[in-house]
Amino acid sequence: MDLNSIISQLTGNNLIGEIAKKFNIDQNKIINVIKAAIPKFLSAMQKNAGTATGAASLLQALSSHAGQGIGINIEDGKKILQKIFGGNLGSVISNLSGQTSTTNDQVSNILASIAPNLLSILGKNTGGASNIGNILGGLLGGASSSSNTGSTAGKVLGGLLGKMFKK
Repeated sequence: MDLNSIISQLTGNNLIGEIAKKFNIDQNKIINVIKAAIPKFLSAMQKNAGTATGAASLLQALSSHAGQGIGINIEDGKKILQKIFGGNLGSVISNLSGQTSTTNDQVSNILASIAPNLLSILGKNTGGASNIGNILGGLLGGASSSSNTGSTAGKVLGGLLGKMFKK
């Protein structure tokens, strides 16, 4: 799996139509936000996986979402966004808004809509790998070089992410 595969899975079904209808947002804007947001998601997840606690939390989230189908769950999405981005969520939303010519509310709704789906896609493709950081880093184009206790998880996630983006 690579970055394009993740984006295709998020945009290649009726999720875009559901988001467009629910929030009255042009489908092309939704796709642009998704394309710009996925690297930010992966980077933040890789950073979170840099500690043993963060890696364990991420693996648990991926595992619990792996069996879910594609759809909108805004409440779950909002919780995921807070865990992934923490105090940086506002600046991520603002940055994506400016980058994609959408409002902050539109970006927030799109991110909350896709977050559970992204975890589902990653969960299905990581299979509970303890090296989640490497997988994510790989998707982003490089493995984590962290030397802390979560480095194994970071490296795996980095590696997986790298493989996903190179295909």
